[in-house]
Amino acid sequence: MKNRTVYRAEDGEHVGYVVPAPETRWQALTVFGYPLGGPAAFDDSVALLEAEGLAVLAERWSVKQGDDWFSCRLVETSPEAVVVQIDDFGAEDFGKHVRLERPGPEVLKRV
Repeated sequence: MKNRTVYRAEDGEHVGYVVPAPETRWQALTVFGYPLGGPAAFDDSVALLEAEGLAVLAERWSVKQGDDWFSCRLVETSPEAVVVQIDDFGAEDFGKHVRLERPGPEVLKRV
C-alpha cells in the first residue's frame, strides 16, 4: 500500500491524500497533511475527502503559541506549510499571518 493523492471527481480539484493505516485501513489527510476522521476503508477515506477535504479549510481553527491556543483561520495551504491569520483579540499577533511548517494537531486544531 502506498500514499494516494485524491482529486474530486467532478472537477479534478486536489482534496487531500489517503495514506496506509494499521490493519489494512486508510487515513484521510487534508492537502497539508492534517488527519480527517480516523482510519477507515479506502473508499470511505476517499469519500470523506471528497465531501469535506476542501470545506474543512474554511472552518475555524486554533493555533498554539507558547502555552496558549488562539483562534485563527487558514489563509494559504500547501503540502509543505500552512499560513494562518490570528483572529483572537487576546493574541499578541492579532491580525498577523503566521507560517507553520507541516503543522500537526499539537500546533493546529479544528475548533
